[in-house]
Amino acid sequence: MSSNPVEHLRRSLAFRLGVWFALVFTASALALFLGLYWVLGRALEDRERRFLEGRLDRFASAYTAGGVARLQQVVRLEQAAPDQTALFVRLIREGKEVTFAQVPDDWVEFRRVDVPVLDGWATWQREERVVRIPRDARRDFALASRELPDGAVLQVGRSTDNREVLFEPLRRGFLVLGAAVLAVAFAGGVVFAYRATHPLRQIVATARGIIRTGDLDARVPVPRADDELAELVGLFNGTLERNQSLIRAMRESLDNAAHDLRTPLTRLRGTAELALTPGTPPAQAREALADCVEESERVLDILNTLLDITEAEAGMMRLRRQPTDLCRLLREVQEVYEFVAEERGVTVDLRLPAPCPVAVDPHRIRQVFANLLDNALKYTPRGGRVTVTAALADGSARVGFVDTGEGIPAGELPRIWTRLYRGDKSRSQRGLGLGLSLVKAVVEAHGGTVGVRSEPGHGSEFTVTLPATTPAEPAPA
Repeated sequence: MSSNPVEHLRRSLAFRLGVWFALVFTASALALFLGLYWVLGRALEDRERRFLEGRLDRFASAYTAGGVARLQQVVRLEQAAPDQTALFVRLIREGKEVTFAQVPDDWVEFRRVDVPVLDGWATWQREERVVRIPRDARRDFALASRELPDGAVLQVGRSTDNREVLFEPLRRGFLVLGAAVLAVAFAGGVVFAYRATHPLRQIVATARGIIRTGDLDARVPVPRADDELAELVGLFNGTLERNQSLIRAMRESLDNAAHDLRTPLTRLRGTAELALTPGTPPAQAREALADCVEESERVLDILNTLLDITEAEAGMMRLRRQPTDLCRLLREVQEVYEFVAEERGVTVDLRLPAPCPVAVDPHRIRQVFANLLDNALKYTPRGGRVTVTAALADGSARVGFVDTGEGIPAGELPRIWTRLYRGDKSRSQRGLGLGLSLVKAVVEAHGGTVGVRSEPGHGSEFTVTLPATTPAEPAPA
């Protein structure tokens, strides 16, 4: 991790979230201020317009009713009222001939020629106005004009507060307060973002610690809040537990594989050395070579079974499905193991309907049944019984292997499907520890399921369920 403070801040998610929060807040506040500024300006302008248009209506009515004399009278009465704003009033007839004009006393200059003649109203700032020059630069000029029925133009105006000057305190206050609020928003955003991203930093620290020390027991403390980050922490801890269990299983599998491969390879080497020893009789050398072939077959069986399991679990096992009678397959497997059953003194009882058609790969399913029957015979004591059943129901075939053997401890049940796993009792039996793993992989490759129920001292029941129809197979990669 970089030791440069600037680089550390740039990489900090909390700092970047604080910056983005401050930017968004600033943009929102600026938009709000501009909108308020525009609304206030329009409100003042509308108020000015309504005032002048009201006076213009009154003066125009007076002129229409009584001519110039009546207009002059109404204007004087208007200006004589207390607290009345001084108005500029002008009547233009016959082009630019001023018939009547009133100019406020506080105006420095009034130039009659420069006043525009227009129908409507407008506001001039000091730099642009040519109508008059007020005594100070803080004032603007608003003018309303109307063309009367006889062709004359009546104009009413007054000086107003300059918008820039009027809004100057507002702008200054916004800049000062905005800067303070921006600083508080940035600091608050960083603090809240830092607290919100605390679980992420814990995840990073835990992952870094695992990489540095290799300690897979490390876990991230689960936040009290029930939110997305808490869910992320839970998923991360679950992933660590899953990886730890997989690594533990892999180590156990490697240990078992090393143990199971070391014995045949040691025998293979010993018999090969015996065959190569000078003076070894040809008959003994041939026997040693035959033992080498047998041990080589054992090693190949282990490797081929591992490859089959890997292909099935990866969905790459090629299945040659065809309509197959499961009951016929079970009878064939029973015939193969008939001698083994007699030798062990175990009775195999087949309870099969006729027929039991299912679309499967007969070679692979024969492997499944053979492994399950062999497993049942291996752990059933003399005088025991293995019952094999099959049935079709609800679009699937169900095959069961029930024995009266030793049973499986509850703690070992979840692990019996693991590659090369062998329970304490099974270590006394000859085997690879791959049979049940292959059974599960092949059955699931067919779209089926396999399960087990067992109670120590009361035997076990393995159940295979296969779809009676061929499921849609994925397209080859």
